[in-house]
This record gives sequence, C-alpha cells and structure tokens, in this order.
Amino acid sequence: MATVSPSYREGGWGWAVVLACFMTEFIICGSLKAIGVLITYMKEDFGTELWVVGSIVSLHYAVQSIMCPLAAALAPKFGVRALVLVGSALYGVGLVVSALTHSIAILALAFVVIAGTGVASVLEITHAELAYYFREKYPLAAFLTFTGTPVGMMLLGPITQVLVDTYGWRGAMLLLGGVSFHLVVAGMLIRRPPNSYQAVPDHEEQLTIDGINSPGQSKKEVKPNKSKISNLWTSVFSALGLEVFVSAEFMILATIRMLYSIGYGGVVVYIVPNGLALGLSAKEASFLTTAWGVGNLAGLVLLASAMHVKLVSVRSAEGIAVSVIAVGFALEPFVSPFVGQILTAFVVGAGLGCAIEGIFVMTRCLPFGDDKFVSVLGWQTFLSGVAAAIGDTVSGWLSDATGSFHATFFLYSATMAAIVLCLLVDAIRIYSTTGSSKQRGLAVLMPSLFKKDSSTSFERVPIQPNTN
Repeated sequence: MATVSPSYREGGWGWAVVLACFMTEFIICGSLKAIGVLITYMKEDFGTELWVVGSIVSLHYAVQSIMCPLAAALAPKFGVRALVLVGSALYGVGLVVSALTHSIAILALAFVVIAGTGVASVLEITHAELAYYFREKYPLAAFLTFTGTPVGMMLLGPITQVLVDTYGWRGAMLLLGGVSFHLVVAGMLIRRPPNSYQAVPDHEEQLTIDGINSPGQSKKEVKPNKSKISNLWTSVFSALGLEVFVSAEFMILATIRMLYSIGYGGVVVYIVPNGLALGLSAKEASFLTTAWGVGNLAGLVLLASAMHVKLVSVRSAEGIAVSVIAVGFALEPFVSPFVGQILTAFVVGAGLGCAIEGIFVMTRCLPFGDDKFVSVLGWQTFLSGVAAAIGDTVSGWLSDATGSFHATFFLYSATMAAIVLCLLVDAIRIYSTTGSSKQRGLAVLMPSLFKKDSSTSFERVPIQPNTN
C-alpha cells in the first residue's frame, strides 16, 4: 500500500480556521465578561432581585454546555458552516432582543434559549474543525485560538463600562449584539480540506484501543437482521457519538476537564469578592481580573513555546500547571496585600492558561477519527458545564455557611490536586497496558510531544465532500 509522510496539511486554509476560532473565543468569552458588568444595571432597570438576573446568566452558560452534544450530532447532517452561521445569527439576535425587551421573561427566553443555543452551535463546533488541518502544529493552533479568551475579557470588560456610561446598559448590550454578528463572518471562514490523512495499521487486521478503532478510523458496523428498536438505538448511539464513553482515555480527560471547569468558574466569579473581603478597595480589586487575564495569556504562550521546542511533554506540563494552580488557590484567601493579590491572580491565571491548552492538546490525541472530534468536544463541554454548575452551587454555599472564602478556595485547590491524581492514574493505565506502546492513543498521534518515535504510516483518504 502506497503511503506518504505521516503529517497533516499543518496549516494552509487551516490558519483561516484558526482566525475564526480566535474570533469566536474573543467575542463569546469577552461578551460573557461584558454581561457581568451589565448585571447590576439590568437588575435596577427590570426592578428585580440580583439573583434573578444572575440565574439567567448562569442558565445561558448551562444551555450552551448542555446543547453541545446535540450540535455535534447535527453538524454532520447539515454541514458545519451552515450550523455555525445559524448559531452566530441566533447569538446576535438573542443579545439584540435582550437589549430591547422590557420583560424579564422575554429577557430569559432571548438570552438563555436563543443566545445560549447559538453559542452551542458555534464554539466547540468551530474548534473541532482544527483537527482536519493540524496534528504536529495543533498546540500552536490551540494557543492562537485560546488567546482570544483573555484578550476578549481584558478588552470588552472595560470597553463595556465606557459604553454603559455613554449609552446606558441597553445601548451597550445592543452594541455587543452588533459585535456578535461578526461571528457570521468567522463562520464563513470554516472550510474543510478536500483530503485528510488517516493512520493505517501495519497489518490488515484493524487494531483497537479501549474498544475503539485505531486513530483516524471511525467505527461503522453494519449488522443486518436487527429489530427496529435495536436499529433506532444504533442510529441514536452513532449520531450522538456515545461511543466516546467506551474509551478510558476519554473518561479520564473528561474528568480532568470537569475538575478544571470547577476551578476556572470559581476564580472568574470570586477573585474580586475575595480581594474585597481581604481589604482591597473596589478600584484595586478591579485590577485582579486584569492580572488574571495577563497571566492567562502568559500561560498560553509559555506552554505553546515549551511544546514547540519539545522542552516538556504535554502530560508533564499539565501536571506542573495544575500543581501551581492548587498552591495558588490555597494561598488566595490568605494573601492580603495588593501586590500579593496581583501576583497570585497572575500565577493562577498562567496556570489555568497552561492547563486548558494542555487539556485540548491531549483531547486532540484521543484514539478517534477526525470526524469524531466534534463529538468528543461536545460531550466534554456538556460534562464540564454540569460540573461547573455543581461547583458554583457548592462553593457559594460554602462561602455563605462559613462567612469567608477560605473553604471555597480550598475546594478549588482540591479540584486541581484531583487532576494530578487523574494524570497519575492515566500514567499507570498506560504503562500497565500490554502490547506495543506505539498503539496507545496519545503516543501514536503526537510522538513529538512525548519524545517517542512512531512508525505509524499514513495514507491519503478522501473524506465526504463538503459543500459548506
């Protein structure tokens, strides 16, 4: 069988897809930060309680997480570009309607259902398209993508305050809706390559990893003489990508991302209130989010550079990052000086930036074909959203019950320590597995990141024509 060099296109139009991913991170995450600035003004305008508006924002985030698996199932049916364009329009319409309505019920419908569904149809769906263009350069692509989050949060938050002072919260929200329509432009950049490279085993018998076909191959079984119920279940199982739960690697990484989401949501919500509780002024506490954002960007740069020069493996980098975060969270409620709070926020932000990039790089290496990557991200996002909702509830209860943020940040520190345990469990699983190490998911897909050679061969395999 004729083979070619074991590499993807490693760029080309993929860099335009990276730009689209950056735009989605910048606009969606930046807008979420901007909404946090508007919450108080919205409460006063609607004449309701703060928890009501806060619950609407929380439900918006919950819907975008819960709907991700459904969006991943619809993408192959209707086309990725079409789904992203519709989702982008829904998000913009949701924000515009939220700015114009005077009913709290319509606000909830627009922001939770319309805008939330729009985000679910855009964010992870766009990220999944990077798998068709990058393998060895995926860490670089992920770095460029995720820089959109801290940049968006650092820019749109302060800009929104200026817009509120100038036009009021409704004018600011309306302008955010207009900016969000630029996601339609980002969606137009989504295009798959006409061909992709897929791994083929060295012999005719197909190898499996944890019950899943080898990397680059999607399991497709045709079993005649099934009952209608069995056929229906098989169709649903395949459409929703439920086979990802069979993989031990996926379950471990999904657990890691769930634990990460608990800590990430906590620092975004409580970093400023914790600073105020330690005696910082409102102006001083406002700089904590900026320090966190700068640190987050620095962490992304640090990990991307380290992996580019192969200084450290992605697993080792992940372990170091979450260990630093665990220490930072543990110290957060005890460091009262302004400079100390700034440094702690910077370090925690840097660790979180390293950690999320490492999680996505390891997710890219799971033993599934490129066409299943969207399902992997969809279910990871669903599980992480559920975990974040539970974590926010528990941490809020701890804060109210104890009257301080000590227990809350200890909880976040414990979640980061639990990630270290997950990495250790996965390392034990890998080294205890019999057979050639070349056939284990992470090592076979990204040998350069793990300082191991791989003789896996690749062949050019046409994928389904894409009309997006």
